[in-house]
Amino acid sequence: MADEKKEESVWQKIFGKYAEGLTTEYVVREVLLGLTICFAQIPESVAFAFMANIKPPIALHAAWIVGFICSAFGGRPGMVNGATGAFAAIVGTFIPPAGTGNNGEGVELLFPSVMLAGLLMVVVSVTKLSRFITLLPSPVMLGFCNGLAIVIGLSQLHPFEDPKTHHWKEGAEMIWMLVICFTAMGVMELVPKLPFKIFKVIPSSLLAIISAIVIEFALVRNTGSRTATIRDVSEFTLDTAFPIPFFVSTEAVSYDLSSLLTGDGISKIIVQGIFLCMVGSIESLMTAEVVESFTKEPGNGDRTVMAMGAANLLSGFLGGMGGRKPTGARAIATGGGS
Repeated sequence: MADEKKEESVWQKIFGKYAEGLTTEYVVREVLLGLTICFAQIPESVAFAFMANIKPPIALHAAWIVGFICSAFGGRPGMVNGATGAFAAIVGTFIPPAGTGNNGEGVELLFPSVMLAGLLMVVVSVTKLSRFITLLPSPVMLGFCNGLAIVIGLSQLHPFEDPKTHHWKEGAEMIWMLVICFTAMGVMELVPKLPFKIFKVIPSSLLAIISAIVIEFALVRNTGSRTATIRDVSEFTLDTAFPIPFFVSTEAVSYDLSSLLTGDGISKIIVQGIFLCMVGSIESLMTAEVVESFTKEPGNGDRTVMAMGAANLLSGFLGGMGGRKPTGARAIATGGGS
């Protein structure tokens, strides 16, 4: 007990009153959870970019911009924000496909749409419309979670398909993919149940990622086989490593902005912005309610939507696809004790 008090006083000396109740175990767990969510968000954002018919950097920049702002200024702990499937599904209906990893026609309309969605979210927060989320009956919340589980589960099946034939993969690659998949699932499910304190600190989701990497590069590659990695799907370069305003042209990024002020362009921006605002606000508030059932701590819905609105305003301005609270990453955070 004395050691614990001493550790708390050290944190309090560094961060003052904001460190009240902090322990070394808590800080280590939160840092490891942050790393885990980072690892999870990268492939997830790339997948959402393909779903939205845009280039992966657009979704990746949205993930960290939205995630940082909402984490710093949001209305409750345990929430993770970034590019999401709900946003990608809407964006994909406005941008036609142009091949995996490429921007579809009309991508330049996405950024002002995201900014409009952010502005509308701020309006929702200021007018305190978020309080109406409490009117949703319990079966809606249950259906929301089950529906998301089905959608997320189905979205994990496409890597098992051959991109050329669209049939299931065969041979050693499929076998190793299943081995890695079930090993990661087993680690996430069983490790937290082991009676060792270290597994209460290190998130099982991080251990699952590490186990998958070890199997791939220490076992699979040494047997002459391989499974696809993120680099095989989309290689990242320094040209797009930093976000820039979408109206600034560079050698790596340039958009045709001539359609922004046309009647058709303005109508698409307004419609897409309204849809993104509605989906982002409603689903984020519902997700916050689910997190509350995990953490048993009440949140501030208006502050949550306000932070999300500001994040989308900045994300759209810097050429990102925007985002909200992804349930998968939230499950990692709350499941790890955040």
